[in-house]
Amino acid sequence: MVHKLHITALALALSAAYPACAADEEQITKVEVKGQNQSDDSYLAGSAHTSTRMEMSIRDTPQSVSVVTRALMDDLGLHRLDEALALSTGIMIGQQDSERTSFYARGFSISNIQVDGMPQGSNSPLSDTILYDRIEIVRGASGLMGGTGDPSAAVNMVRKRPGRTLQGSASLIFSRWNDRRQELDLSVPLSADGKIRGRVALAHQTRDSYMDMYHERKTVGMAIVEADLTPATLLTAGIDFQRNKPTGSTWGAVPYWSADGSLANLPRNFSLSAPWSTWANKQQTVFTSIDQRLGSGWKLHLGYARTDSRNNTTVVNGGAGYPDPATGKGMSLWTGAWGEGKGINDNYDLYATGPFTLFGRQHTLIAGWNGGKLVSSSQGGEAHHDYPDAIPDYRNWTGNIPRPVFVPDGSHTETETKLGGAYLAGRFNLAEPLTLVLGARVSNHRTEDSAFDTSGKFTGSSNLQETKNEVTPYAGVVYDLNHQLSAYASYTTLFNPQTSKDKDNHLLSPETGTNAELGIKGEFLDKRLNASAAVFRTLKKNLAVLDRSVPAGFKLPDGSLAYVADGNGLTARGIEFDVSGQITRDWNVSGGYTILDIATADGKRGEPTQPRQLLRLSSSYRLNHVLPGLKVGGSLTAQSATYGESWYGRPKAPAGEESRLTQGSYALLGVMAGYEINRNLSAQLNVSNLLDKRYYRNVGFYDSVFWGEPRNISLTMTARF
Repeated sequence: MVHKLHITALALALSAAYPACAADEEQITKVEVKGQNQSDDSYLAGSAHTSTRMEMSIRDTPQSVSVVTRALMDDLGLHRLDEALALSTGIMIGQQDSERTSFYARGFSISNIQVDGMPQGSNSPLSDTILYDRIEIVRGASGLMGGTGDPSAAVNMVRKRPGRTLQGSASLIFSRWNDRRQELDLSVPLSADGKIRGRVALAHQTRDSYMDMYHERKTVGMAIVEADLTPATLLTAGIDFQRNKPTGSTWGAVPYWSADGSLANLPRNFSLSAPWSTWANKQQTVFTSIDQRLGSGWKLHLGYARTDSRNNTTVVNGGAGYPDPATGKGMSLWTGAWGEGKGINDNYDLYATGPFTLFGRQHTLIAGWNGGKLVSSSQGGEAHHDYPDAIPDYRNWTGNIPRPVFVPDGSHTETETKLGGAYLAGRFNLAEPLTLVLGARVSNHRTEDSAFDTSGKFTGSSNLQETKNEVTPYAGVVYDLNHQLSAYASYTTLFNPQTSKDKDNHLLSPETGTNAELGIKGEFLDKRLNASAAVFRTLKKNLAVLDRSVPAGFKLPDGSLAYVADGNGLTARGIEFDVSGQITRDWNVSGGYTILDIATADGKRGEPTQPRQLLRLSSSYRLNHVLPGLKVGGSLTAQSATYGESWYGRPKAPAGEESRLTQGSYALLGVMAGYEINRNLSAQLNVSNLLDKRYYRNVGFYDSVFWGEPRNISLTMTARF
């Protein structure tokens, strides 16, 4: 409430300071954030502001951009962030266990995940798409806006916004494995003239899984209000939350090899978890922003968000060792219980952008500052269990063992991370067909651990890591070849503070490097279809790689793994093709193709768990000429072979033979069919992994593999009003 009052006061002050904002109707219309609600059923997005925040079309942005629209998510039944990204150009999904999911692009991990342009909390992979209108993906380095130059991609989930008229929908979704989901999305004008309006989005889901013992209960929701304080002033405030309560959670995956050195090939449903094993998470974000038109096309934006994340983890992993199919022996248990961990993340966003005239041409300028502070804490204590570590016979495993009891001792550790910076950038019209995007950011980063004893007394600090006035330049040029095609080039440096720690529990130094990209973009079919092609080269140094010198099962005090920095780094080169939009008014397409080569400093293949070729394709078609209201569609994802290097070595491996965990090339096919029964009621059937392909979603994580989901069938009934 305090923040809302302060922002409201700022809005009124700005209105008084700029009286022309309310009077000049020819220059200023009512404030709106462009493109926030996809009102049609198209896979096309005309703009994405994640890259530079300036109002540019995707064609005018000198980077590779993809957008997962609301229509695409609805057509293919994409309810989680990982499901949406799994159908996006160049994005790879890795899964270590039932709860931990990782995203990769251009061979590197994606750590820059945002909501409305602000960093998301630690539970971002759990994000439910009921809250979002679209998901913007900018591939390549994006340090100009975000403060770090991660060369993989930036993912920005854009929240739904309320409309000025009453509209809403309610859905019931039934899927395999006792999966039941209910959704409600309601937009309501809160004043007769629609100047104050609100929107509520809610989803509740309970489901079992193809994995034995697993069950999840999830509730997610959002309430958001917009108010036109003046014709030039828009105030937005809201709250969103997500609660995930899984049981039967896995910690790690299943073994790749048997004790005799052959493939273990354990069933997809196999789990060495326990019914009580859980990674319980809850997250809540309070957010507010103000957008003020200042006259002459200029806009001021001020935003604030506070995210409160909590987790309570008690897990078991029965995947250690090599199973003996003859005796059932050879497997052992790891358990972990860490009490409650929590994090408070405050983020601020301030910028002004608008046009100006220089040398007879109009240009665009943006200047701003963003940053925040994250304080995370973990409890001290011990977890006790009273059962043997060895599994007598994995073939008869039921998970019927006592739950470890975590006993806190009152001590705790806090980690405070501050990251912020100022930036200045412009889009300059150098000539009629040529524009230059030029900018730089000056960033500051500081992180430090603080320890407190059992009485709560501060006992000392450690792991101080600080970087001051780190400059991240950005340059991009776009040349219009004709009214449909543009060529572009961009270059930036990399700066990315790391959260990974070494075996002595010390943070690794920030990653560094460079990123360059060349491409061509086009708008076709009356700008209903976007297409692009790009070549890129990234050099990244000081990457965090798992420390192979530590023994099996080694964990840091917070339960994480130990890493070391690869000073020589990796070089990634590749080609990307992307297309999205409408071929006809009834035919939507979205997809892309990536060719990727990653090499170490000595010329060997780097990151072999990332495929060299990756294809994503989604499409839907309205068959009104056959049956009014009928729509069909589907998706195809295909990738080349990958492998993971063995951590401990293959048992009884022949002399000189490499120990690798391999996944051959594979393709997954999904189909959908929807029918509008009438203007208010529709039904839709989705089938994923139609051919029931057996594949690994992750290979090489401590010599384990994680099976991908078998064929799934989902029926959705939706009422609109």
